[in-house]
Amino acid sequence: MSACDGLIKQGLPKGDCAKLPIKGYERRAVLINREDIDFSAVEKSETYANVLTGLGLKTGKTGYEIYQMGSTPYTGSNAALESNDFFKSVTKNLVIAVINNDRDVAGNFVDPLINGEFVAIVERKDKGTDNNSAFEILGFHNGLTLTALAEDANGDYYNGGLYTLTETGAPVSRLYLGETYAAGQTLFESFLKA
Repeated sequence: MSACDGLIKQGLPKGDCAKLPIKGYERRAVLINREDIDFSAVEKSETYANVLTGLGLKTGKTGYEIYQMGSTPYTGSNAALESNDFFKSVTKNLVIAVINNDRDVAGNFVDPLINGEFVAIVERKDKGTDNNSAFEILGFHNGLTLTALAEDANGDYYNGGLYTLTETGAPVSRLYLGETYAAGQTLFESFLKA
């Protein structure tokens, strides 16, 4: 059986008052050019349908660290149900604040966002009940593409802007990296050292 059969496989457990939910994301994320992913090297968990245990990059390719300032990094990032003719799916948004008015940032980061396709890995502050649901992958199935760009030289983001990357048609609500926190963190860090 799979997620598309529409049959749930468990109920919702009672919340643990000793471990209340935490909202938001950690400051660091990784953004990868989707064409740099070696999809032949993707490994899926045998235990969890929505977990990847391996996600390799092509030789010589790397991910790029995204660091967000402020107390609520990636504010505005969200997911929503998408109703289609045959199957329902999920739209996922990642909002990045660029606070650099810099020609290198413009030429090497912002301009490529306009026509590129990406995969992002973000770390949630809430790591899950067992601390093993921390690293979420966005854009794996259909790629994240730039859908909104808001720059205002007199506004809050006067040095850069807000950029919204969107994946449409994702077949799952969430996709995680690593079966454990340690495994996810090791993979996350590896994308910055390729």
